[in-house]
Amino acid sequence: MPKALRWLLGGALVVLLVVGAVVVLPFRSWLPGGTVADLPTAAVVNGSAFNPLFPPPGADRQLVFSQEKRGFSEARLKQDDRTLALLAISDTATAPEARDKFSTASERLQGWPLVEQGEHASALLVADRFQVKVIEQNQALPQAERREVLADFDLKGLAALKAPKALKAAQAPKVLEPAA
Repeated sequence: MPKALRWLLGGALVVLLVVGAVVVLPFRSWLPGGTVADLPTAAVVNGSAFNPLFPPPGADRQLVFSQEKRGFSEARLKQDDRTLALLAISDTATAPEARDKFSTASERLQGWPLVEQGEHASALLVADRFQVKVIEQNQALPQAERREVLADFDLKGLAALKAPKALKAAQAPKVLEPAA
Protein backbone atom coordinates (compact mmCIF):
# COMPACT_ATOMS: atom_id res chain seq x y z
CA MET A 1 0.00 0.00 0.00
CA PRO A 2 1.48 3.36 -0.92
CA LYS A 3 2.60 5.61 1.93
CA ALA A 4 0.25 8.45 0.90
CA LEU A 5 -2.76 6.10 0.99
CA ARG A 6 -1.85 4.91 4.52
CA TRP A 7 -1.63 8.53 5.71
CA LEU A 8 -4.96 9.33 4.04
CA LEU A 9 -6.69 6.32 5.68
CA GLY A 10 -5.15 7.13 9.08
CA GLY A 11 -6.26 10.77 8.83
CA ALA A 12 -9.76 9.73 7.79
CA LEU A 13 -9.97 7.38 10.77
CA VAL A 14 -8.94 10.16 13.18
CA VAL A 15 -11.51 12.55 11.67
CA LEU A 16 -14.25 9.89 11.96
CA LEU A 17 -13.39 9.25 15.61
CA VAL A 18 -13.44 12.96 16.48
CA VAL A 19 -16.71 13.55 14.61
CA GLY A 20 -18.22 10.44 16.25
CA ALA A 21 -17.22 11.65 19.72
CA VAL A 22 -18.69 15.11 19.10
CA VAL A 23 -21.95 13.62 17.83
CA VAL A 24 -22.30 11.03 20.64
CA LEU A 25 -21.18 13.25 23.54
CA PRO A 26 -24.54 15.03 23.97
CA PHE A 27 -26.25 11.62 24.22
CA ARG A 28 -23.90 10.05 26.79
CA SER A 29 -26.68 9.88 29.40
CA TRP A 30 -28.43 7.43 27.08
CA LEU A 31 -25.42 5.13 26.91
CA PRO A 32 -25.09 2.12 29.21
CA GLY A 33 -22.87 2.31 32.27
CA GLY A 34 -24.63 5.04 34.20
CA THR A 35 -27.54 2.95 35.41
CA VAL A 36 -28.33 -0.54 36.64
CA ALA A 37 -31.87 -1.67 35.82
CA ASP A 38 -32.95 1.95 35.31
CA LEU A 39 -31.55 3.00 38.71
CA PRO A 40 -28.50 5.22 39.12
CA THR A 41 -25.42 3.10 39.86
CA ALA A 42 -25.07 4.90 43.21
CA ALA A 43 -28.50 3.54 44.20
CA VAL A 44 -27.43 -0.09 43.97
CA VAL A 45 -25.18 -1.80 46.51
CA ASN A 46 -21.85 -2.71 44.97
CA GLY A 47 -21.19 -6.46 44.78
CA SER A 48 -17.89 -6.06 46.64
CA ALA A 49 -19.87 -5.09 49.76
CA PHE A 50 -21.46 -8.56 49.69
CA ASN A 51 -18.21 -10.56 49.56
CA PRO A 52 -17.36 -10.44 53.30
CA LEU A 53 -20.90 -11.61 54.10
CA PHE A 54 -20.51 -14.99 52.39
CA PRO A 55 -20.04 -18.00 54.69
CA PRO A 56 -16.47 -18.76 55.68
CA PRO A 57 -15.15 -21.88 53.94
CA GLY A 58 -14.85 -25.02 56.03
CA ALA A 59 -11.70 -27.06 56.62
CA ASP A 60 -12.33 -29.23 53.57
CA ARG A 61 -14.24 -26.66 51.47
CA GLN A 62 -13.21 -23.53 49.65
CA LEU A 63 -15.09 -20.50 48.39
CA VAL A 64 -14.14 -19.23 44.93
CA PHE A 65 -15.67 -15.92 43.90
CA SER A 66 -16.76 -16.11 40.29
CA GLN A 67 -18.70 -12.92 39.55
CA GLU A 68 -19.11 -9.49 41.05
CA LYS A 69 -20.92 -6.45 39.73
CA ARG A 70 -23.23 -3.74 40.99
CA GLY A 71 -26.05 -5.39 42.88
CA PHE A 72 -24.67 -8.93 42.67
CA SER A 73 -21.92 -11.23 43.88
CA GLU A 74 -21.49 -14.95 43.26
CA ALA A 75 -19.15 -17.62 44.56
CA ARG A 76 -18.71 -21.33 44.06
CA LEU A 77 -18.56 -23.60 47.08
CA LYS A 78 -16.00 -26.28 46.22
CA GLN A 79 -14.71 -29.42 47.82
CA ASP A 80 -11.56 -30.74 46.18
CA ASP A 81 -12.15 -30.01 42.48
CA ARG A 82 -15.90 -30.52 42.67
CA THR A 83 -18.38 -27.62 42.78
CA LEU A 84 -21.00 -28.30 45.44
CA ALA A 85 -23.10 -25.17 45.01
CA LEU A 86 -23.35 -21.66 43.62
CA LEU A 87 -23.85 -19.04 46.33
CA ALA A 88 -25.20 -15.61 45.44
CA ILE A 89 -26.34 -12.37 47.00
CA SER A 90 -28.30 -9.91 44.89
CA ASP A 91 -29.79 -6.49 45.50
CA THR A 92 -33.44 -6.82 44.48
CA ALA A 93 -33.62 -3.08 43.88
CA THR A 94 -32.40 -3.98 40.38
CA ALA A 95 -35.13 -6.61 39.95
CA PRO A 96 -38.08 -5.97 42.29
CA GLU A 97 -39.97 -8.89 40.76
CA ALA A 98 -37.46 -11.19 42.50
CA ARG A 99 -39.14 -10.28 45.81
CA ASP A 100 -42.55 -11.49 44.63
CA LYS A 101 -41.81 -15.18 45.23
CA PHE A 102 -41.22 -14.45 48.93
CA SER A 103 -44.70 -12.98 49.52
CA THR A 104 -46.16 -16.48 49.91
CA ALA A 105 -43.23 -17.98 51.85
CA SER A 106 -44.47 -20.24 54.62
CA GLU A 107 -41.01 -21.00 56.06
CA ARG A 108 -38.48 -18.73 57.73
CA LEU A 109 -34.78 -19.00 58.50
CA GLN A 110 -33.46 -16.69 61.23
CA GLY A 111 -36.65 -14.68 60.81
CA TRP A 112 -36.28 -14.14 57.05
CA PRO A 113 -38.67 -15.62 54.45
CA LEU A 114 -37.31 -18.82 52.87
CA VAL A 115 -38.43 -20.40 49.61
CA GLU A 116 -37.39 -23.50 47.73
CA GLN A 117 -36.97 -22.94 44.02
CA GLY A 118 -37.35 -26.39 42.57
CA GLU A 119 -35.35 -29.33 43.90
CA HIS A 120 -31.94 -27.69 43.74
CA ALA A 121 -32.19 -24.10 44.99
CA SER A 122 -33.03 -22.39 48.27
CA ALA A 123 -33.37 -18.63 48.72
CA LEU A 124 -33.88 -16.08 51.50
CA LEU A 125 -35.05 -12.49 51.35
CA VAL A 126 -33.15 -10.41 53.88
CA ALA A 127 -34.42 -6.99 54.97
CA ASP A 128 -37.01 -7.05 52.16
CA ARG A 129 -34.17 -6.18 49.79
CA PHE A 130 -31.35 -8.73 49.46
CA GLN A 131 -31.86 -12.17 47.98
CA VAL A 132 -29.44 -14.83 49.23
CA LYS A 133 -29.44 -17.99 47.16
CA VAL A 134 -27.78 -21.41 47.29
CA ILE A 135 -28.04 -23.48 44.11
CA GLU A 136 -26.95 -27.10 44.34
CA GLN A 137 -24.56 -28.38 41.68
CA ASN A 138 -23.87 -32.01 40.73
CA GLN A 139 -26.46 -33.41 43.18
CA ALA A 140 -23.96 -32.55 45.95
CA LEU A 141 -25.92 -30.42 48.42
CA PRO A 142 -29.37 -31.59 49.54
CA GLN A 143 -31.99 -29.21 50.92
CA ALA A 144 -30.96 -29.52 54.59
CA GLU A 145 -27.33 -28.67 53.76
CA ARG A 146 -28.38 -25.78 51.51
CA ARG A 147 -30.28 -24.32 54.47
CA GLU A 148 -27.21 -24.74 56.69
CA VAL A 149 -25.14 -22.84 54.13
CA LEU A 150 -27.79 -20.09 54.01
CA ALA A 151 -27.65 -19.83 57.79
CA ASP A 152 -23.85 -19.45 57.61
CA PHE A 153 -24.11 -16.20 55.62
CA ASP A 154 -23.72 -13.06 57.74
CA LEU A 155 -27.43 -12.27 57.50
CA LYS A 156 -27.33 -9.62 60.26
CA GLY A 157 -24.50 -7.86 58.44
CA LEU A 158 -26.46 -8.04 55.21
CA ALA A 159 -29.58 -6.62 56.85
CA ALA A 160 -27.47 -3.77 58.24
CA LEU A 161 -26.29 -2.66 54.79
CA LYS A 162 -27.72 0.78 54.25
CA ALA A 163 -29.66 1.68 51.17
CA PRO A 164 -27.80 4.43 49.36
CA LYS A 165 -29.54 7.80 49.58
CA ALA A 166 -29.92 7.91 45.81
CA LEU A 167 -32.12 4.80 45.99
CA LYS A 168 -34.40 6.28 48.61
CA ALA A 169 -34.90 9.33 46.41
CA ALA A 170 -35.44 7.16 43.32
CA GLN A 171 -38.12 5.11 45.10
CA ALA A 172 -39.92 8.04 46.68
CA PRO A 173 -43.28 8.78 45.10
CA LYS A 174 -43.23 11.77 42.83
CA VAL A 175 -45.41 14.63 43.95
CA LEU A 176 -47.37 16.17 41.13
CA GLU A 177 -48.04 19.87 41.18
CA PRO A 178 -51.71 20.80 41.09
CA ALA A 179 -53.00 21.81 37.71
CA ALA A 180 -53.43 25.53 37.15
